[in-house]
Amino acid sequence: MRPGPTLMIVGAPKSGSTALFHFLAQHPDVRSHVHREMPFFGRDEEFARGWGHALEKYFPPSVGGAPLVAKHTMAMYDPGAVRRIVETTSAVVVAVLRDPVPRAYSHFQYARLRGWEDAATFEEGLAREAGRAVSAPPLARDMQYVGNGVYAPHVRALLGTVPPDRLRVYLSDDLRADAPGVCAELFALAGLAPHAPDAATGHNEARSPRSAWFARAFLAAQRPGSPARRLLARVPSRTLYRARHLVNRLNEAPAAHPPMDPGTAAALRARFAGPNDDLAEALGRSLAGW
Repeated sequence: MRPGPTLMIVGAPKSGSTALFHFLAQHPDVRSHVHREMPFFGRDEEFARGWGHALEKYFPPSVGGAPLVAKHTMAMYDPGAVRRIVETTSAVVVAVLRDPVPRAYSHFQYARLRGWEDAATFEEGLAREAGRAVSAPPLARDMQYVGNGVYAPHVRALLGTVPPDRLRVYLSDDLRADAPGVCAELFALAGLAPHAPDAATGHNEARSPRSAWFARAFLAAQRPGSPARRLLARVPSRTLYRARHLVNRLNEAPAAHPPMDPGTAAALRARFAGPNDDLAEALGRSLAGW
């Protein structure tokens, strides 16, 4: 077994990948990273430092030689990251895809929660998207609400790069309908003993920032080169992540986001019709519900 994760979730954001990550991490034999995401394979400077650096940065010290489950929901959009996963690990690569219309709206709400997006409305965020580059992660790609829902080119790239016995692409509907069955298939592919996870607990429920200003200010304080980052340069990444996660959670409140404007939803349905047909052909399955 080569070093690296045993199961690697590569996308898509706001499609159920966090829930699947937590379900898989319940297996008693596996360990998971502390951070919400593990972008190691998409970061040149980190990847150059080797897998030992990723273990030290992202995982608790107690992992030992246990099989690992990891997640980076932007990796699907980065062919270089996918190639690195395939060439340097034995990981089973997993993608979860969601109807791109509600996915886009959910992604906008999450971007506002994290302070990435300051547009007051979804429609304003969509209008700004055209002027945002998609090649400068993390924030540019994180705010591609429509772009990240055009799945077919990225799925075709996965199909062309990842060996078939190491790739699974699910719909979020599959996860909702039978999460234990999805996990059972992945555990078997990864050579792990059977285990039935508790799939009843929700993950990534809708939330909104108590203070949008604080969310943006806290994000700015974390950017490379900021005084706070320089001051905390010697603090272990795992410790910083836990502290950052706690502060973020304190600024979150449960939310019931209003329904998407029907006109906006209809326009997005029309926008995604062609890409969804392309995706259905690539997957060889119907997407009639989309």
